[in-house]
Amino acid sequence: MNDHFARLLSAEMQQVEVLYQEGLQIWWDDLTALRECLQDDKSLQLIPAVVVLAYKQLDLDEKLTMEMASLFKTLYFANLIHHQVKDEEEGQIYDQALQFTILIGDYIFGRILKLLLDIGAVEVLDNLAGMICSINEGMVMQHKLGAAPMDIIKRGNAVIYETAFMTAGRLKALDEDALALYRRLGLEVGMAMELLNAGADLEARPFLEKSLALLKQFNHAYGMNHLVLQKWLQDMVGERPEK
Repeated sequence: MNDHFARLLSAEMQQVEVLYQEGLQIWWDDLTALRECLQDDKSLQLIPAVVVLAYKQLDLDEKLTMEMASLFKTLYFANLIHHQVKDEEEGQIYDQALQFTILIGDYIFGRILKLLLDIGAVEVLDNLAGMICSINEGMVMQHKLGAAPMDIIKRGNAVIYETAFMTAGRLKALDEDALALYRRLGLEVGMAMELLNAGADLEARPFLEKSLALLKQFNHAYGMNHLVLQKWLQDMVGERPEK
């Protein structure tokens, strides 16, 4: 996320961080080593920011927006924890540290249902469950099947963005066609962001351009006037914002 939008969303990101820490408070100190190990992961900060943009685009309730951004950050953190678990062939020793890593990851995933109930968004649980399955499939593709990097991204982190946009659309009660378009937009944004995170700027550009085109199509077709997401994508692409 560029500096302009990092500043624009700074207040929202502070709110998301508070909710995120509150949700993990019972384990916060025990998670210190894991948090320090994962603190440089760019997606851990980028994903909740993009969730905020996706929800703002549909003018969803601000409280719901902050809570869903925190929820997606929590889910991604749990996924990162599970990524720390290796096979015995990779030198992982099955000890108390490994047991805790597995248990805390499972605990965080388990909290998601309660969070959804608390914020009144349990109807999107099936989307989140599907997302987790897809991410696990991506891990298998990466570590066991030797899949191509682009396929791994598509089945991995990019599906988190796709799911974020889809949940926003469902909570906004978009019709079937609008929801499909908004979901596709999320996947294109996810591919672009993850490629940028990997330093593959040239490969990311077509996904950025496609994202902007899809968003303009969505805004035009469904009369969406909130331009925060469009302005961000225009800035990423280098296009002069519309007046």
